[in-house]
Amino acid sequence: MKRSRLSLLLVLLAACTSGGERPSNTSNWEPVALDHARCFTVERRGSERRLTVFGPGGTMDTVGVYHLSMNGTTGHLPLPLSRIAVVSTTHLSYLHALGGLDIVVGAAHLDRLVDPDLMTLVKDVVPDIGTANGLDRELLVALAPQALLDYPFGQGDATNTLPSVPRIAVTEYLEEHPLGRAEWLRFFGVLLGRERTADSLYKAITARYAAALHSEGNAHPRVFFGSSWQGRWYVPPGNSYMSQLIADAGGEYCFSSIKAGENVAMDLEQVLDETARSDHFGAVLANSASTDPTVLAGGDRRIAGMKAVSQGGFVGNSARSDFFGRALLEPDLVLRDLRCIFHPTDCAGHAWRYFAPIAQ
Repeated sequence: MKRSRLSLLLVLLAACTSGGERPSNTSNWEPVALDHARCFTVERRGSERRLTVFGPGGTMDTVGVYHLSMNGTTGHLPLPLSRIAVVSTTHLSYLHALGGLDIVVGAAHLDRLVDPDLMTLVKDVVPDIGTANGLDRELLVALAPQALLDYPFGQGDATNTLPSVPRIAVTEYLEEHPLGRAEWLRFFGVLLGRERTADSLYKAITARYAAALHSEGNAHPRVFFGSSWQGRWYVPPGNSYMSQLIADAGGEYCFSSIKAGENVAMDLEQVLDETARSDHFGAVLANSASTDPTVLAGGDRRIAGMKAVSQGGFVGNSARSDFFGRALLEPDLVLRDLRCIFHPTDCAGHAWRYFAPIAQ
């Protein structure tokens, strides 16, 4: 689980579990045009909806197909859903934005909640279905959700042995564009029968993101981004969430030319070389205390002493902000933070939300 979270930290953002095969009969199904999302599709046929979810392999890697209908036909999920359980607290942020927390009957990992609004509305109200050994299967079955929202990878057989609880795979963390992750609002909007609300929210997010984009005319400082894990350094590739954010904020990501499906391992010599040639050095950490250059540099004092860290270091602290939940629906605020780090003269009085310069 920790390694899985590391992938989210860096990419931020990758074999497949069975979610059903894509139906061969596409008669009368009308595809819904999506903007930036690449890991799901929506199709309509009258009052029916069909959702298809993809894994790291894209459209050749279908991990689930879900047919929803209002009449409750055998083999279909009810539309809208009225009782669900979630494995990730990230899913709660989407549901909260759509006004759908009232249908959550169980959630795992509630001890990881960071968003104060969710802590008030969910913690001590919704049963925690997570345990030290995984999911509490007996409790989950007793809660009788119509569906369990789950990640399709890294869970082993933890949720595959629940035949009475239909499972819906969610892969928003595989989206490479910040607006692609935000667009999963439209996926959740289908489940809740609130498509118009989801479309409206997403449209507003895209407008705010466009307004926060960096002007092309200014200089682009060189940016290193990565984190150490058990003595190894990992960086997101050029086709990743963080690479896109850095570019949109007016930075030049030093690994933008690398294309990969997961985080890329770097040896210490490469990290030292790239840091020495960079203007900024950033990472996402879960740090309850203040972050100084040594902490940001993973304890390596050679890296910590470089200008990109000591003067240009920045951090996203997932222990203090809901970086893996609410931030996905506020990509404009994430972008503004990064833009103000790379181009501080444009941002007098900026209030940091998800990223901030480290304490000097």
